[in-house]
Amino acid sequence: MKTLDRLFCVLALLAPASALADDALPKPVADLERLVGEWHGSGSLRAGKDTAKLAATWSCARTSAQFGVLCHFRVTGIPGVPSYEETDLLGYEPNAQRYHWYSVTNAGETHDHVGSGASGDALRFVFKGTQEGKPLEEVIDLGFSSGGRAVTGKAETFVAGTSVSVMQLSLAK
Repeated sequence: MKTLDRLFCVLALLAPASALADDALPKPVADLERLVGEWHGSGSLRAGKDTAKLAATWSCARTSAQFGVLCHFRVTGIPGVPSYEETDLLGYEPNAQRYHWYSVTNAGETHDHVGSGASGDALRFVFKGTQEGKPLEEVIDLGFSSGGRAVTGKAETFVAGTSVSVMQLSLAK
């Protein structure tokens, strides 16, 4: 291939990305900005009949030319677990009009939680999979304060339609 042809191919590939860089971020992508920052807080975990008090941190920063958010989540207080660690990558897929929240944890979980557009200050993400051959569903609800400096979260896990655990946290920047 001639050098000039290569140059046109590279420019053609870069054109959509550079066009996006000049425009304001689409609202669903811009809405992820409220996650950016250092969050600290506490909450509780109910698993079966057992309950525990939790402490949590969530550290989030922009990534991929501001089209995503990369977070590290850490929870202490879970019985038998020194710390629960999670790496999250969140983004918005405009073609499907869906958010994706990819999580990898030190508990061996790797989930793609999917969410529809934000409803005011509320976001809902759902992961559907299986556990020991049974349907598993994890539902995460986030609610932001109007100033964006506080968030409440509830993560509930269902196995075969029965709630098996609920984690509730209140975090602030």
